[in-house]
Parts: sequence; C-alpha cells; structure tokens
Amino acid sequence: MKNWFFLVIGIGMLLMTSLVVMSCRSDDEKDIEQNVSALYGRWVLQGYVSKGNFISYENSGAGECYLILEKDGKFNGQFCNQLQGEYSSNKKGEFHILSCFSTQVWSTDSDLMFMEDQIMIIRSFELEGNDLRLYYSTNDYLKFSR
Repeated sequence: MKNWFFLVIGIGMLLMTSLVVMSCRSDDEKDIEQNVSALYGRWVLQGYVSKGNFISYENSGAGECYLILEKDGKFNGQFCNQLQGEYSSNKKGEFHILSCFSTQVWSTDSDLMFMEDQIMIIRSFELEGNDLRLYYSTNDYLKFSR
C-alpha cells in the first residue's frame, strides 16, 4: 500500500513537470514569433549586401523603392517595376515569394534591376530594430528600413 502511494505521487509529479516544460517557450522562440507580425507594413529599400559589401541604393530618378507586406500574405512594391504577389513567412525566419506579377519596364540602373531580381529567390528574413533583411543567399540580403 505504501509503495502504491509513492508510485501515484511520483507519476503525478512527472506529469506536472512534463506539462510545465512543454508549455514553456524559449525567449528566442518568442522573439522570432513576434518578428513575424513585425514584418507587416511598408519597408523602404536601403540597398543590398553582396560578398560582405553593402551597396547603397541611390535614388537615380526611379523614385523610392519599397515593399509593403500585408498580414494576409500579399505584398506589393516598387523597384524598376511595380510588383505584387503573395509570400509566406514563419516563426523560423523563413520567407518565400509564392507568386509575383510585375510591370515590364527596363531600367538602366543595374543595381536596382539586380535587387528586383533577387526578390524572387528570397528564402529568409531577419529583423533588427527598424531594419529588415531579406536573404537571397546565406550571407547576402536586401536591406529595408521603416
């Protein structure tokens, strides 16, 4: 009878501990999850990083370049062309363009055309303060600010 009592108490404590551990999330997971909702809104292009070098976007008459990311997974923006489509993102920091439609204006600004092309191959994001990095490779990204 005494052993039965300790067995029941032990199983109860094990179950309670398991529930507490499973319900806890790390601070990193909470931060990343908050970042997903922080993606929504208007982001202005600042430039891009390629092979460790930051190349600043200098408005050469094309006007302000931007992306607007909406909560429902739609986006629109302006680079050389007007863009619109759908994207997906998740709390792991993954980001993918699912579809994209654009006008077909050619530009003499090769950096701007390069950055527009990279939109289609973005695979992850990172938020730091008011800056958004959309990574098109492991170390290279487009940089936007609010």
